[in-house]
Amino acid sequence: MPHLLLTNISKTYPDGTAAARDINLSVEKGELVVLVGPSGCGKSTTLRIIAGLEEQSTGDVWIAGRQVNRVEPKDRNIAMVFQNYALYPHMTVRKNMAFALKMRGVGREEIERRVAEAARILDLASVMDKRPAELSGGQRQRVAVGRAIVRDPAVFLFDEPLSNLDAKLRVSTRAEIKSLHRRLGATTVYVTHDQEEAMTLADRLVVMASGKIQQVGASLDVYRKPENRFVAAFIGTPSMGFLDGRVERHGSGAAFVEDGALGARIILPDSLSGLREGPAVLGVRPQALIPVADEDALGPSITLVPDLVEPLGDQTDVHGMTGAGRRLVARVPAAAAPASLGVACRYRIEPEGMHLFELGEFGKRVTVSGH
Repeated sequence: MPHLLLTNISKTYPDGTAAARDINLSVEKGELVVLVGPSGCGKSTTLRIIAGLEEQSTGDVWIAGRQVNRVEPKDRNIAMVFQNYALYPHMTVRKNMAFALKMRGVGREEIERRVAEAARILDLASVMDKRPAELSGGQRQRVAVGRAIVRDPAVFLFDEPLSNLDAKLRVSTRAEIKSLHRRLGATTVYVTHDQEEAMTLADRLVVMASGKIQQVGASLDVYRKPENRFVAAFIGTPSMGFLDGRVERHGSGAAFVEDGALGARIILPDSLSGLREGPAVLGVRPQALIPVADEDALGPSITLVPDLVEPLGDQTDVHGMTGAGRRLVARVPAAAAPASLGVACRYRIEPEGMHLFELGEFGKRVTVSGH
């Protein structure tokens, strides 16, 4: 049995708001699973249900083989790290980390041993006698993590733990969390709205929207084979661009024809050549757009008129318009950025960065057998 198991979990509030809908998820022992999605997608509600801080309307929660539906949070053997740290301001770091163990009646020597070990792992030995107000944001977050570690719980729960940190500190702290998980091998469920953070940390991603799980899988699998248009748009930086149109037969293959009088006609790669005709949405990853001379534009390609350039060091994001007035972004090497705006440029489209979807925000990815 999985170490953590959610079966048919739903949460509907008295006013009829459905915060979670039919959540089914299994987490193996030692796995780090990240729930990711926009605000209001149900990820924090799901985490709070696991913790026992929120009661589900339907479904069951199992932790380490035990059903915990009616078990109080303090008795579920979980440890939670919050966005706002939730440290006691009048206590030193040492006392903050020891407090939960003291309340549970753990012996003094064992408390000292666990706190010292957590301080060593998190590099907090030099601040153990300071109070939270004397610490940096990153140190306070490590204290909150340390307070969870000393409890040696069955499951670690992280609720947007890096949201209050600046960009540089978020990057370094998430690396610390990843390294810590690798050393401890602790079963962890981590919630974030930041898809880059999610992809970096996760053994498996759980992408959520509108209270439902949209896709579960390894980061690269979700990125390369999004199950629907929402996942494709949410996972990846910059976001995937989309063109409305239809699939038409093209000799022995197929082409995508963008809607509009001046819509692009894009020859589809062999992997999509067996698709049936009909309305569709073409998704294109910015990294799949390669600037080329017209005579080199063999296979799938498109013309864009750049109207905005964003330098990013060794890369540049080029925002451009199709003939039908739809926007795509190309992420290209800095040296390949257009010399001027408003001049049409041709881009080859790498097949692995092209995806076709059914219509609608959650339209499913259209595939041909074997792809």
